[in-house]
Amino acid sequence: MVTGIIDVGGGYRDIFGAGVLDGLLHDEISFDRCYGISAGSGNISSFLSGQYKRNYRFYVEYAFRHRYASMRNLVRTHNFVGLDYAYGTLSNSNGEYPLDFDAMMTNPATFTIVATNAITGEPRYFDKSDLHKDDYSPIMASSCVPVANRPVVIDKVPYFDGGLADPIPVQRAFDDGCDKVVLIVTHPRDFVRDPKKDVAPARVIQRKYPFAAQSLRDRAQTYNDEMAVAEKYAAQGKLLIIAPDDTFGLSTLSKTRQGLIDMYHNGFDKTDSIAQFLA
Repeated sequence: MVTGIIDVGGGYRDIFGAGVLDGLLHDEISFDRCYGISAGSGNISSFLSGQYKRNYRFYVEYAFRHRYASMRNLVRTHNFVGLDYAYGTLSNSNGEYPLDFDAMMTNPATFTIVATNAITGEPRYFDKSDLHKDDYSPIMASSCVPVANRPVVIDKVPYFDGGLADPIPVQRAFDDGCDKVVLIVTHPRDFVRDPKKDVAPARVIQRKYPFAAQSLRDRAQTYNDEMAVAEKYAAQGKLLIIAPDDTFGLSTLSKTRQGLIDMYHNGFDKTDSIAQFLA
């Protein structure tokens, strides 16, 4: 049986995914195919490297540093989130908490990182071959929120957050040969995405990146449609949706320390259902 896991991201809310993945590491549960979107790609990288609670430290400690995310960053660099700081300065081999690149690469699981081509508005699926020691550009690209950050450029192509083009790549996971898939989302299961939130940021990037702007305007519908596909597979017993009980006051770019801690533990406590699903 080929198993897959998808972490859809969600900014600070995805400390929930970090909790789920740490619970899996604690229980020594692994997967054959792993998919990360936005913050989920960072979470999955630590999961594949076997670095228990590494993500927790990033969310609960490092995320409160102005170099990680702040209006000061936005004014100085036009990037609210310091992607170079999070996935470079801190994560490189000489950083404060290096990603164990060798362990991630030797892990037999595949790693698909979803980003959105800012020129075409289409998804780009990076894999391990696109990652290099001390160069985690695909993860940065997958996590690049439009307007809050300038696009991440890889091989002269600008990229935005993978959640614009393929926020819940469940169908891709089954097309890749998965028999069972665990889907980590960061809103309660009955959440329906509202397109109104994406109108203003789409307008900002419209002139320079019209196709990415259209993907942004379509994101709510894409998300809701893909979630419906997930529910269909769940009804067939092929997919397990792991969703938080609450968002604990967190959003993509806003946080409280207690909210982060509570949401992490909410995720960690969901692991038992995963073990039962995969049995």
